[in-house]
Amino acid sequence: MRQALLAALLMMVGILSACSNNNLTPASHEEVQENVQNFYNEMSKFDEMGKSSLEAFNTALTSYSTGKASDSEMEKAVDDFQDTASDIADEVKDVKISKSLPENIQKLLKESVIAFQSAYSIKEKASKSAVSPDVTAEEFQDMNQQADVAMLYGISKLNEARVAAGLIEPGSAATDTLAGAGTGTAADSKPDTDSKANTGTTDIQVNPQTGKGTSVTEIK
Repeated sequence: MRQALLAALLMMVGILSACSNNNLTPASHEEVQENVQNFYNEMSKFDEMGKSSLEAFNTALTSYSTGKASDSEMEKAVDDFQDTASDIADEVKDVKISKSLPENIQKLLKESVIAFQSAYSIKEKASKSAVSPDVTAEEFQDMNQQADVAMLYGISKLNEARVAAGLIEPGSAATDTLAGAGTGTAADSKPDTDSKANTGTTDIQVNPQTGKGTSVTEIK
């Protein structure tokens, strides 16, 4: 499943690259760094937006699963998260990548955009599935894992571009994170919509020192 998702992302990048026009004056080293840093800042802004929205959604999901939130409150939480994820996916798609950048950096940033857009689109779909009786717990968890794969891939490509632009050193801790935040998806466990039994919530966090992702499960 992960290999298929990455293959689809790379295919989309190839199509975009074939359509690019590089008959422009190459950017100077300083301009390359400025462009890549601005791109990173934009992605960090979206990441913070998504993180805040995700926290609110997971809080509502936990309350719903323990019987502390009503159906209407859960429905509102789902709608709010979906709207935010959809808006971020659209805004990510509209981020401009200068064609005066070196081809290798353009390619890395395009791969990053496609991966981030895919991640937020999957998150939007997963949030709706959280309380859907037509989606199994396994299918819900699979969507969350796909979102994690896409997000981590996008972060890795963005940081490769930062390395190529000379903004960070290869192998530094900063290359593993986006604004020091983890990927973060909807809670991995679907609530029992009939009994509202207790359930765990899972998030992915990245250690700022080692850059290693760990699964942290909290039983609510």
